Amino acid sequence: MKKVELSELFQSLEKLGLDRESVFQDQILKKLRLQWNDIVGEVFGKQSYPKSIDGKKLTVVCRHSMVSQELEFQKSDLLQKINRITSPVLLEKIHFKTGNEFQNPRS
Repeated sequence: MKKVELSELFQSLEKLGLDRESVFQDQILKKLRLQWNDIVGEVFGKQSYPKSIDGKKLTVVCRHSMVSQELEFQKSDLLQKINRITSPVLLEKIHFKTGNEFQNPRS
C-alpha cells in the first residue's frame, strides 16, 4: 500500500471539489454527533442534535422549543465543552433551532 502525504490528499480532495475547511467541518460534526449525549446529557441528547457547522457557528436542531430554551441557557458551558472536542478548531456561536426537520441521525 502506497503512503500518501497529507498535502497530496488535500490536493486530490480539492480536485473533487472539496476544500480543506469543509472536510474538517464534516469530521468535527461527526465527532460532535457521536459525543452529543456526553455534551448535553442523555435527556437533551435525545431531543436535539448538531445539524451543521457554518464557519465558526454550530446549528443545533431541537425537537421542542423548551429544549431549545434550556440549551440556550447553557450555551456558554456547552460552547466550552464543544471546543474541548473540536480543538484546535474553535467554534464561536451556537444557534438552537426548533423545527419539523428534527430527525436525529443517531437514533
